[in-house]
Amino acid sequence: MQRHLRLAALPLLMLWAAGAEAAGPRITIAPITGDKRATVQSQISAALCKTNTCVSSTRVFTKKKPDWKKIQSSNVQGLLVGGIGKAKSGGGKELTLSWLNKPGKAAQSWTLPLTKQGKLTTSSIQQLSGDVNNLAAGSAPLIAPGGDSSVAAGVAAGAAAVAAGSATPAGQAPAPEPLPLPVTPTPPPTGEKTLADTPVAHDAGADLAAEGPRHQWRFALELGVDLLNRNLSYDASQTLRPYSVGLFFAPHARLELYPIAFFSDGLFAGIGLFGDYALSLGLKSKFPNDTQDKGTSYVRWQGGLEWRLRFWKDSDFAIVPFGSYLKQKFTTDGDPSGIGFDGLPQFDLSGYRMGLRFDIPVSGSFWIIVGADYVLWTTKSVNIQAADGTNKTPASAGSGHAIEAELGVNIGIAGPLSVRIFGIYSSTSFSFDDPTNNANSATDRYLGGRVMLRLQF
Repeated sequence: MQRHLRLAALPLLMLWAAGAEAAGPRITIAPITGDKRATVQSQISAALCKTNTCVSSTRVFTKKKPDWKKIQSSNVQGLLVGGIGKAKSGGGKELTLSWLNKPGKAAQSWTLPLTKQGKLTTSSIQQLSGDVNNLAAGSAPLIAPGGDSSVAAGVAAGAAAVAAGSATPAGQAPAPEPLPLPVTPTPPPTGEKTLADTPVAHDAGADLAAEGPRHQWRFALELGVDLLNRNLSYDASQTLRPYSVGLFFAPHARLELYPIAFFSDGLFAGIGLFGDYALSLGLKSKFPNDTQDKGTSYVRWQGGLEWRLRFWKDSDFAIVPFGSYLKQKFTTDGDPSGIGFDGLPQFDLSGYRMGLRFDIPVSGSFWIIVGADYVLWTTKSVNIQAADGTNKTPASAGSGHAIEAELGVNIGIAGPLSVRIFGIYSSTSFSFDDPTNNANSATDRYLGGRVMLRLQF
């Protein structure tokens, strides 16, 4: 009877063992330190978890160190640990990995180069996959120091007992099988540190950054130029003079500062101060039917506050509301001082600007930037120039507002350096209260572009 029971149990044990084999060896891939966007981690997991059963590192680590008791209870065959650091020879970066299948020194280590995009090559993945599969398949089940044998060893012992029992004479009880002795690995010499004792955050000697990916810069500086076309027109007028200039340029500087970002990368880290200043150089206005040029000034500056709202922690996508105090001037106030454009408005306006911008990352170094704003000019009067270069009195009273928009791209060059290219549009509408101008309103329109070299940290 006992013999028949043993024979009946044998197929069940064989099926259990076959199912365990089909699942593949159990391995753990520890987080790759220095892999800020988990690019390399994803490559390794995709390759190794096809043929192995991957167990989360949170189940077998304690305080960033392998916990061999947890490893034994999880029946894990080996650990893959490592980090990304600077290449020891030449430029670029490399990945250093080690395979741990018992407490002590690593069973095997690899040093694999990374591409400029921070990825493993296909040949490196194939080499690593083949080596790890061989190591995992050939590893005995892990035994913690001073612990009991693994479940697989117990199953093997049970299967041996069933086979031995089939040869026991009828009526005689089978001899009890001795319990497997615990295996204690030979400890390393006193004072010697092993890879298993090294925290993963400083593993394999990699030169690693302690800080994770930062999505909000602390400081930014831009230097560049505005290339603009201006056109001033009226709904109807016999006394006010229209004005247009085909193209002029104005050097432009911008500064951004995010104080909270020095301490945090959270939601409030995107609150920042900004200011910019643009000033025309060499701008001249020519009188009709004359060769005389008159000095002309274009100045635009502002200072304000913006908030880069990032609703996804690991994304650079941001919705950016902003507000500022703005001054904009376009006047013909240079030499010769005794001659002027009779009937030309001299716009020297100030007001409050409110708008919304979208920072849309397409890749790590290429963004699309879209923005629009509304300006409420608080200046309530405009000087009208006389033929002798002075301003007529009284000034023309009225009110104005502006609609502005920009569309651009940010292109990374190297590290914190990038270039930003924009198309820009601005249109001011000024309504006159003085009917003697024979015009109800004026439209002052700017159309052009901006190119800025940007440095941000």
